[in-house]
Parts: sequence; C-alpha cells; structure tokens
Amino acid sequence: MVSPTTLVITTDKELLSAFYSASIKLEMKILPLADASSHDFLAQPWHAVVVDASTPNIDSIALLSLVRSLSPFALRGLVVSSADPQLLLRAVNEAQVHYVWVKPVSAKEIVSALKQREEIVGGRTLPLLLATALESKTGSGYGHSYRVAQFALAMGQQLGLSETELTALQIGCFFHDIGKLLLPERLSQTPDSQTSTEQVLFKQHPLLGEQLVKGMDLPSEAISVIRHHHERWDGQGYPDRLQGEAIPLLARIASVANFYDHLTEVKEGTSALSHSEINQLLESEAGSALDPRVVRSLLNLREQEDVWKVLERVTELPALAPIVQRVLVLLEREDFDWQEVSEIIAQDQNLAAQLLRLANSAMTGLRRRVTSLTTALRILGARPVKNLLLTLTVRPILQSPSEVQLWEHSLACALVARRLAQQTRLIDPEEAFTAGLLHDLGKTLLFRYFPQSYKRANFIAHQQGCPTFVIERLIFSVTHAEVGAWLLERWRIPTSFCEAVAIHHIPVPETQPLAWHLYWANRLLHFAFDDTPFARWGMMGVLPSAIHSLMANPEQLIQEAIAQVKSVENLLR
Repeated sequence: MVSPTTLVITTDKELLSAFYSASIKLEMKILPLADASSHDFLAQPWHAVVVDASTPNIDSIALLSLVRSLSPFALRGLVVSSADPQLLLRAVNEAQVHYVWVKPVSAKEIVSALKQREEIVGGRTLPLLLATALESKTGSGYGHSYRVAQFALAMGQQLGLSETELTALQIGCFFHDIGKLLLPERLSQTPDSQTSTEQVLFKQHPLLGEQLVKGMDLPSEAISVIRHHHERWDGQGYPDRLQGEAIPLLARIASVANFYDHLTEVKEGTSALSHSEINQLLESEAGSALDPRVVRSLLNLREQEDVWKVLERVTELPALAPIVQRVLVLLEREDFDWQEVSEIIAQDQNLAAQLLRLANSAMTGLRRRVTSLTTALRILGARPVKNLLLTLTVRPILQSPSEVQLWEHSLACALVARRLAQQTRLIDPEEAFTAGLLHDLGKTLLFRYFPQSYKRANFIAHQQGCPTFVIERLIFSVTHAEVGAWLLERWRIPTSFCEAVAIHHIPVPETQPLAWHLYWANRLLHFAFDDTPFARWGMMGVLPSAIHSLMANPEQLIQEAIAQVKSVENLLR
C-alpha cells in the first residue's frame, strides 16, 4: 500500500521553517517547484496538498482546483498572508478548500491540521514532500542552483564523468545551498556587513544542508557536494578544510560552477563583469580556491572573444530598411498623413505589394478585401501597420540562420502574445505582437558572428535538456535576450520593447505586463514543439488567472497561430 503523503508548495522561508519544525512527526523531502506543479505529479494519490498563495507565478486557487479534479480525495489547504474575503471566496467556490492558514503559521497549527487528515486515513504518519523554488530569485525554477547544476553538468561532460556521476553531480548542485533554509533571512545571502559571529554561522550551511537531506534517498556523492562545495583547493575552505584532490571531484566541479554563476550575477548598484574579466578571475583562482583542471574545462567551453567587443566592431549589423525606418518615424508623429505614408512605401514596389497582401490576410482581421494601399493602411491604423512593416523587415533576418529556425517561432510567438493581450486587456495587443516578433533577434547575431560557439551552446542545451539561454551565459557571459535588446536599441525601437526582450526568459509580475505576456507566449510555444525537459516543464506550472480561461485549450491557440504562420508564408513566397 502506498504511504499517505502531503504536498506543500511554497517559496516562503518562514513557512518552510514552520513545516520543517513540524517534521518531527512528518518525514520531509524537498522537490523543485516545477516537478510539484505538473499534472502528472498532482495526479498522484496525495492525502493533502497545501499551497502558499504568495508563491510566485502560481495561481494558488487554480492549482488547488486542478488538485480537486486530479486528486479528488486529497485534503486541500491554502496559506494566505491575510484573510482577504475575495480570495477566500474563490478558494471555497472554485477549489473547495478544506483548510486555510493565515500567516504566520506555527508548527503546532500545521501538525494539528494535518492530523485531521491522518485520522481520516487511519492514524498513520504522513510523509511530507516540500516543494520549493527558494534558490530562484524569480520563483521560475531557473535560479542560482539550477544554473549551477547546468554549468557543472557541462564541465562534467568535458571531464568525462560517467552517467551515474553526472546524475549525482546534478542532484548535489541543485541542493547545494539547501542548508540556507535553516539560516536567518539576513544571513542567507552572505552580505558584506556580516560580523565574525555571523560568518561562523553562515559557514554552517553545508553541514545543515547535509543534515537536512539525510532523510532523502540521495546518492552519497550528491551529499558530498552539499557538504564540500565550499572547500578550497588550497585547504582554506570550509567546513573540513580539505585540500587538493582530497576534496571530492564532484564538489570541486560544483565549486567552480558556483563561483562562475556568482561572477555573472549582476547585483544592484554594480555593473556586469566583462567576458575577459570573468576569464581573468577564473584563472586567478585556479590553484588557490579552485581546481585548475576543472577551471580549464570551463575555459575550454567558453567563447574566446567578448561578444560586446565583437558586435561594437561590426560595420554591417542587420538593419531596418531605410524606407521602413522613415515610415516608422513618420507614424510616431501625431499629425502624420496616410497618403504620405503610402507614397513612401510605394517607392519599394515589392514592399508595397507584400504589405498589401499581408493587410488582406487573416493575420490582420480585415473583414473585407482592400485593393488600395492607402485605404488598407488607414483601416488598419498606425500600430498594426508598424507591425506589418516590422514583420516584412525581420523575416529575412530571422530566416538566415536556418539551423536555428527562428522565423516561424517568432511570428507564432507574436500571434500568441497578441491573443493573450486580447484576453487579458492589460496591454495593447499590437504591442504584444511587436515584442513577440522581435524577442529572438539576438540569436541571429550570436549565430552569425560566433557560429561554432553557438552550435556548441545548442548542442549542450539539447544534451542536458535545459534552456539554451542558460548555456549561452556559460559560453558567452550574456544571453541572446540581452543581445537582442542591444540591437533593438540601435534600431531606435522604443525602450519598453527593448526591456521586454531583455527579460523575456524571466517570469515577471504584472508590473511589467509586456514582458509578462511575451514570457507566457514564448513558454507556450516551447512547450508545444520542443522535445526537451525544459519544454515539457513549460506547462507544468498553473497559468495565472488573467489568462487561465484562454488556456483552457492551449493546443487550439497554438494550432491557430501556426496556421496563420503558414498562411503568411504562402502569401510571401
């Protein structure tokens, strides 16, 4: 018989501590949030599922509603920051929750509530699976520990580790900082202002982490990563002051990966280190803090030249056609004349013909066929016309690296983003289209000017089943999102689009709505078409309530977008 289990989904440290304290009577395990929110995972025979309403990028009520359909006999619990009447009404009506905790929650309250379920299932002890994404700054699952794991795997492959060793390395890296869960909040981020006493306490987190995972069925090599990832090659590390090859190899790899991720992290009030500065710091620490052989494996993976320096030297960057540039500038004026716009476009007969064909396509939604370019432009309006011109301009740019297959994905992303915006009514749908169309332009530059390194990044990402942008940071020190935003700035595209493109892989709150819509559109498409664990993770999180009704049939949304892409391609051949 399957042992009764309880699932708790949260990223709140205090709440985690409360559940950890309650685990005197409950066996505790910790899983990544991505796994815990998947349909398959929620369909397991849970006896209780508890969701923290403040968990980033999770609609707690929608998730508990899903639990209700997938695990109808599970006790459903909700943790809230305050007793908001509307939220509680949704909880009761939509998810039919059984129990609500209001923060702060004590271990006694937790044990008392879960015991109710324990009595129902026959008085047996409840093992507790605690799902957390604390290591991620954004709650996306792609935070510090995730990146460390992917960087370490790439180095492990370079060093010829076996599959068993690679698995243990990945697990160890994912949990390497788990001991920080038991530290006070102000100590978990190692501030510069720590006192000597606080530093001593902070240095206990590898040992705390080792203790915390003892009840988990982890490989011993993974546990050694947790304990020894802060040891130094010169013997001056902690907690055991091991030296050289006495430090387990997997821990040495994790140490380099951890160090590298901190080098590429841009903290508030500081500027990013250059590619060459990062390499110099790696080389300076080789033989002192870091294993020289492991550092060399990382440097061998990295592009030799600095992306920004190369791009600044390029004299022929992809550019907007002069006519398109003139029209875009003209359309920014409040007093522009459509006849003048039409006359400028007509100077390029091919552009005018293609624009008119697109204007009459399903992509624009015109209800009647229009044969006059001026009439079509006037009916469509300024923003849709801008998008049609951008579509025609970026199409050849995105088609040129055929190996990357950017054009169809970018247009589909634009169409999906527009549909999401029409549903949410939070932003102009045409602005969402623009962001979707332009979001992957950076890939064309990386592929064009660093073809071998970019092919290597794609290969490693596919091999490890992780997003390409994570490996881009390993190889180039930057991602295609940042490179794309850089190019758009030179095209004088409005700042809001540049910012959205720059952060389109980071789940952003509703305070950055353009990037938020772009993120979800991109995520849906990756889920639908990419055969990677990253893509399969894509829809595991429950979508925000603002787009939840539209996402009731995401397959249809994607199919419609792809059909429109094919229609556009047929028109432009």
